[in-house]
Amino acid sequence: MKSRKIRILSTGVILLCTVGLLSGCGDEAEESVTESKEVITDEPIQSVETIIEPEPIMSLDEMDSIDTLDGMGSEEASSMEGILDELSDSANDAIDAAGEVTTETTDIMKDYVDENVADAQDAMGDLQEDVSTAVDTAIVEPVADAFEDAEEVVTATPDLTRRVQQALVNAGYNPGPVDGISGPRTLQAIKKFQQENNLAAGELTKETLRALGVDY
Repeated sequence: MKSRKIRILSTGVILLCTVGLLSGCGDEAEESVTESKEVITDEPIQSVETIIEPEPIMSLDEMDSIDTLDGMGSEEASSMEGILDELSDSANDAIDAAGEVTTETTDIMKDYVDENVADAQDAMGDLQEDVSTAVDTAIVEPVADAFEDAEEVVTATPDLTRRVQQALVNAGYNPGPVDGISGPRTLQAIKKFQQENNLAAGELTKETLRALGVDY
């Protein structure tokens, strides 16, 4: 029972406090609304045009004082023309100089190429002459000499006969003993060698000796 009474009393106290707070806030709210009305009513209301009217950025007098490009002074215009003329002259001089350098470089390269081509042609000519001389010395002249004295008969000395006999043995023929004596068997072997190699047969010629590889 006591706890129930305590709860009832607590609830009553809370309700009284709440009513007091609400009544006090209501008076303050009414007073703030009244004051706001008085403030708004006291200040004069401006027109829409006054509020949105923009301020001019620059006056007409200030705009007239601005110099345009057409209104540039004659001295300044002359100065600009002089600068442009100098730039044009400098550009033309640079172009002319570049053209001269290019022409000189081209001439130098052409002369260099011509000189090298001439040197190369001379070198080729000299090389051809050297090759021709070497061929004549090593091949043409010996062959010509061989044809000219091919059938010339060589005197058979004992030393030459011995070397011929040995060359015939090396070539697969039978000249008899290698004694330096030109007997019937040696002559028969020489003749057989000449016939089988399409040489002039019957005598010991330079052609036969060259075919056998025997110096004379």
